[in-house]
Amino acid sequence: MRVRTTIICLAFAITTAHAAGSDPVASARATGSYQTAWLQLDRGGLRIADGKVGEAVDVSLFIGFREKKTVTAWFAHPAMSGPRIVWLDPSSLTLTDTTLSGKLMGRTNLNWGNKTVHDFIYQIDATVASGNIAGTFVTEYVDDGDKRTSLKGGLSGRLVSAAVAKKDQLAAGRNWPHYYGEGFTFAGPESGMPLIDDLKDARPVWKSEAFIPTSYGSAPDSRYFERAGFTDSGGGSSTPLVVDGKVYMFFYYPRGPVGLDKAYFKYETEDDLIAKARELFPKRAVQQKGVVNHFRMQADEFLVCMDAATGQTLWKTVFPQRGNNYQTHKHRGHFPVALIANGVVYQPSTTGRLYAVDAATGSLRWEYPDANPEPYTTKKGGVDCHAPSPVLVGDTVIFSPGNGIVAVDASNGQKKWQQPIWHRSSLVVWNKGDTTLVIGTDRDNAKKQDFAVALDPKDGKIVWRHPVEFAHDYVYPLMANDLLVGFSRKLVDVKPGLNDGLTVIHAYRIKPDTLEKSWESAPLAPMIDIPALAIYKGHVFVSTAEEVFCLGLDKGETVSSVKGAGGARTQTAFVSEGRLIFQPEGRHGAQSFFMLDANPKALRILGKEGPDHKGNHPVGAAMQWRPPNSWTTAYANQPIGYPLVNGRLFVRGLDAIYCYDIRKP
Repeated sequence: MRVRTTIICLAFAITTAHAAGSDPVASARATGSYQTAWLQLDRGGLRIADGKVGEAVDVSLFIGFREKKTVTAWFAHPAMSGPRIVWLDPSSLTLTDTTLSGKLMGRTNLNWGNKTVHDFIYQIDATVASGNIAGTFVTEYVDDGDKRTSLKGGLSGRLVSAAVAKKDQLAAGRNWPHYYGEGFTFAGPESGMPLIDDLKDARPVWKSEAFIPTSYGSAPDSRYFERAGFTDSGGGSSTPLVVDGKVYMFFYYPRGPVGLDKAYFKYETEDDLIAKARELFPKRAVQQKGVVNHFRMQADEFLVCMDAATGQTLWKTVFPQRGNNYQTHKHRGHFPVALIANGVVYQPSTTGRLYAVDAATGSLRWEYPDANPEPYTTKKGGVDCHAPSPVLVGDTVIFSPGNGIVAVDASNGQKKWQQPIWHRSSLVVWNKGDTTLVIGTDRDNAKKQDFAVALDPKDGKIVWRHPVEFAHDYVYPLMANDLLVGFSRKLVDVKPGLNDGLTVIHAYRIKPDTLEKSWESAPLAPMIDIPALAIYKGHVFVSTAEEVFCLGLDKGETVSSVKGAGGARTQTAFVSEGRLIFQPEGRHGAQSFFMLDANPKALRILGKEGPDHKGNHPVGAAMQWRPPNSWTTAYANQPIGYPLVNGRLFVRGLDAIYCYDIRKP
């Protein structure tokens, strides 16, 4: 496919690849200076709960500036983040060489199910000298009933240029290049640096310049579409990736005409819908827009590249009219996450497409199945993805849309082969001597039998197909060395929502011509929905509903366990730098994390007890860390992942990517 380049004398250079049916693919490279600031506002925030205004609190305020203008802001305090949604509106707050002055404007509401909204205006007047900021602020919060609450006080802080921030850039070669981390074990890269012993001591570093729409766990649904006025539209449940000091993020956003055939749609015309949006939100056009966008029939897909040290946008590529505007709160399937390899981002789409994008510039190399698609029209159904990330074998990229497993040429996107099996789990690559296999799964639905299937990456032919006992309609099995590791349920004392059975872990040994059962653990403990698994240094870590286990990878015997930590419903675990971190609940919008010492002989929960909370999973609530950003979760069978790279933890929130430093100071 030929690519033409057009230089526009504004803030971006645009590269477009022509497509006859839909609009051209466009990549915008950000230009101009980027700086960030951290301010401390003395009693500059309000604790608002259930519509009631409480006491003033000291607040840390992060601001990102593009060409001296405010482009992003983050009130890093539990009273103003967590389940609370804080939106920044167009503001006049401007940075010069000697001053920081103007108005920071926005709105906040408690969560996507609460209709209490406050508008705010911060008037800031400060001086800047040698990177230090000092001054005053005056702010006013106004609720929908026009009740006003005013605050004022002093502020201080520091200004950080991109050049200064880059001195703490992530080390080269420390990467989280696809959904499963460095391999297929939910493990991150090792750098040898000591980490903090309590996630509550995590230091906020940045909020991304780019707006990232909410994931499904906090998204609106057509049954209660008015939530789009509080959260905006959902953008899918992709995971951020980190490669060579850059963060990559994929999402979609609505466009096109309103679709009158969508489920639960109650209005005859777009004008009727607009009238309803104005009735729901008479004060704010931005909320009206969110409601109307919810029902649009097309979506643009986006791939954004950010600097991992600052959060600034480096480039953004738009794939117009190629996405499914799938708006739901309860997506239960999988969602595409890229593979980044050899300087190329191989990004699956929501509609079964695959894009190859230059990782340095964002320019499109090719798209599969064609470069001239007709605009996609959303009707009903889910996302066309049955494995989180592609795999690369030599010059072949292999991924799984809804029609089985597909292989394309990595250089041009031409289809090589397709294997129409009922695959719905991870894709892994196994190498042994001269043999390379791509391993997926299949199912005989009539007999309710699951299989592991090995394919020849050259032609897609089935090398072997072996029955397995582990569940496969999730993000497992994982693979370590020659073992496939997954889970099943032993149906004992089943009480849906409280106990879905006892957790059993299975390991199968991969061979060139077959698969052999290696071991099966004893029934461990009750699970709710699914457990979380991660493999690290010869051990399998398993989070059940109320207990975490460490099993030896060789025989599956329990080495150690700890009670008082666990998870339910789409939990996810990841491990790096000797620490096991897991999110205990990945469905209902609230984020929290456990951290454990991953030493098999000293498996223990790390951290001090904090304020207990009404979390989605109550076990060990006082030991969980709730990050001070807006929250979102995936809801689906595939939870969002949280890369831990070079001592930095990257968390996807409701409106952005957030970075935390968890290195020991």
